[in-house]
Amino acid sequence: MNKIIVIIILCALLTFILRATPYFLVNKIEHMPDYLEKLIADVLVVYCFKDAFFTTPLKSLPALIAGLVTAISYKLHHNTTLSIILGTILYMGILHIL
Repeated sequence: MNKIIVIIILCALLTFILRATPYFLVNKIEHMPDYLEKLIADVLVVYCFKDAFFTTPLKSLPALIAGLVTAISYKLHHNTTLSIILGTILYMGILHIL
C-alpha cells in the first residue's frame, strides 16, 4: 500500500514539474519570441490530428472536416476565437450525427 502512495506522489510531482517548467522559463524571458507562438500552435494541431490518420475514414472524417473549416474560417476572418468555436461546434455536431 505504501509503495502505491509513493508512486502516485512521484507521478503527481513529475506532472506538476513538467507543466510548470514552461511558465518558469517564460517568466524569465521579457518578450516571448514570435516563433514560439507558432510552435505552440503547431504542437496543438499535431496533437489534435494525432489519431485522425491512423483510424478508419469514418472516424477521422469529423476531425478533418472541422480542422479544414477552422483553417478556412481563420483565413477569412482572422479571428482565432471564432475559428476555434466554429470548429469545435462543427466537430461535436458531426460526432452527434454519426
